[in-house]
Amino acid sequence: MSVLTPTDVRSFLKDYLGQRLKADGRAAFEDLPEDRDLLLSGMIDSIGLLDLVAALQEFAGHEIDFEILDPEEMTIVGPLCRFVAHQTSQVN
Repeated sequence: MSVLTPTDVRSFLKDYLGQRLKADGRAAFEDLPEDRDLLLSGMIDSIGLLDLVAALQEFAGHEIDFEILDPEEMTIVGPLCRFVAHQTSQVN
């Protein structure tokens, strides 16, 4: 895949999470602000985080080293999107 921007990653997250919430019979959301914590807001749980990591790697087209991301930022939309975008730019 080509280099992703944080906006590309955010669009993927919005679609991915919207589908997951709908599949769980939960209401969709209107916006996905930079500071939204996906875990604390209940959008994902710990298993959902593992699924999200796998989905992001598939979307990026390669393995992403999430171990170098600050754990406190891993579930926050803005830092997560920027990190994934940056990781794709390092591979290409």
